[in-house]
Amino acid sequence: MKSLKRMLYELTMDKDFVALKFLIDRPNVFHVAGATHLETWHSRFLSWLLNPTERHTLGYYPFQRFLMAVAESADENIDDITDIAMLNVNQFCNPEVIAEKDINKLDIDEAEEELEKNEDKGRLDVFFKVNIVDEKEHANQQKLILAVEQKVYARVDVNQCDKYLRKFEETYKDEKFLLVALVPKSQMKESNEATFGSSKWIGIDYQQLVDIVLMPCLDNPDLNIYAKSIIQQYVDALRMPYKNKREKLATIEEERILVRSIYDRFEDVIKAITKISNEDDSEERDYVETVVTETYGDVFRTIRWVLDEEHDVDEIWNFSRNIQKRWDELTIIITYEGKETVINNENVPELWTKTLQWIEEQGLQLRQLVDEGIMLGSSDGGKRYAIAMKPVHRNSREFTTIREYQSIITGEIYYIEAKINPESAMLTIAKLLKKLGVGVETPLLVNS
Repeated sequence: MKSLKRMLYELTMDKDFVALKFLIDRPNVFHVAGATHLETWHSRFLSWLLNPTERHTLGYYPFQRFLMAVAESADENIDDITDIAMLNVNQFCNPEVIAEKDINKLDIDEAEEELEKNEDKGRLDVFFKVNIVDEKEHANQQKLILAVEQKVYARVDVNQCDKYLRKFEETYKDEKFLLVALVPKSQMKESNEATFGSSKWIGIDYQQLVDIVLMPCLDNPDLNIYAKSIIQQYVDALRMPYKNKREKLATIEEERILVRSIYDRFEDVIKAITKISNEDDSEERDYVETVVTETYGDVFRTIRWVLDEEHDVDEIWNFSRNIQKRWDELTIIITYEGKETVINNENVPELWTKTLQWIEEQGLQLRQLVDEGIMLGSSDGGKRYAIAMKPVHRNSREFTTIREYQSIITGEIYYIEAKINPESAMLTIAKLLKKLGVGVETPLLVNS
């Protein structure tokens, strides 16, 4: 039997592993300039791309693709957004695109500017204004405002989002506006309302920007040959890890193909790495950690990111056990009819199974809630179900990782979305129990 060291050696010598390393390491102008994740650069790039008058020669195509990404993530009015995205480009006129616009100067006359100086400053990263012409009545025009707030290192500020929303509702009450936040996927919660404080904000992540906007732009035959390298360089910048090399903003199809090939042939090595990462400290574990997190850290980080993105594995290696240890045992404390019950388990699907079984044993009305669909998270405003009668989310996407629970009362199968993090699972369970009139405590969430 091969040793783990030998297995790691064969993996790192593999042609696809080497190709992935070369892909990750290829030179990038944003990285050379030391501004890979500088938010100003992101704002300038996006305003350039969305501006139909710029010399990328794509016209309104990037703007329309961006609206498609927005529609995919909207909690409501999805059809309204897609209708605009599908309009004939001749119906757009008088575009104005501004990077880093002060929201306190939206439609303010010169005489009033002095009054605004004492207000808290707020700066939108991209401000896009365009008129939409009615095809039948050319004199009829509707103004569309697209405002984009970008986050890379900074966290979403709900108070800031509320301030921007109130400003837009006041300034553009007679116009159509879209408030869009472009943020890392790790900042997105179960719904726009949970993430930004209002469903009127629409959040998209950088992976959607790459898949729905940037890659189609690169494939567009109308793209200026000199502009193509700019977009490609920006895509490469998004693939570079940020937050002290812990996260990536996006991957590309070329990376996914290589990772899929590597995993198909070296699945046993990946599982061995996962296994040893959960074991006690040893010389072998220290060696594997050095190879995985330091020597080939960027390559293994990309492998892990893609596998998690495609939900191919339920558990991937994590050598930072001091962080993960808090979630080793998930505990729910239930108080019902004067009796306290503790439900715990080491993984999300089993915690759900035990909880659902307890609910049915008490004769509580679970079936109706499952029929309506139990939304993931602490609110009901999202698009993803935690449990439903069919393994399909509200946005028509299928469950990523399906677990089944057979009702002990009706015999029906309830479908559980198992690919959710422990925190979201516990928040959802707590919400469900409270709806059923059950007292519930989640010590781990309180301690967090």
